Amino acid sequence: RIMEKLLVNDGYAVISSSSGKLGVQKAREEQPTLILVDAMIPDMSGAQVVRALRQEVETRTIPIIFITAIMGVENDKGDEEINVDGEYFRAFAKPLHNPKLLSVIRKEINKANN
Repeated sequence: RIMEKLLVNDGYAVISSSSGKLGVQKAREEQPTLILVDAMIPDMSGAQVVRALRQEVETRTIPIIFITAIMGVENDKGDEEINVDGEYFRAFAKPLHNPKLLSVIRKEINKANN
């Protein structure tokens, strides 16, 4: 909910989900400009969510950023990456460095729109 509030306050429309399966379904239906994925979701891992998104025509090119508290991603400034099947995704560790995250979100959205 903190992340959602941060994004709404910065002017973004937010669609959230409490599960990976529902998140993939919502992404397919809504086709957001960018997706933030928690690496640890109750019903699926973040990697499983990414794989499901990449298999769908509607979501395969949507930029993805990981948010995680898992070991191995210790930098909260988005300088780390998570590899899912050879594709690398920016990763932010919790607690988040909000200004940097918002900056990366803006850049990814600009790239996706060009």
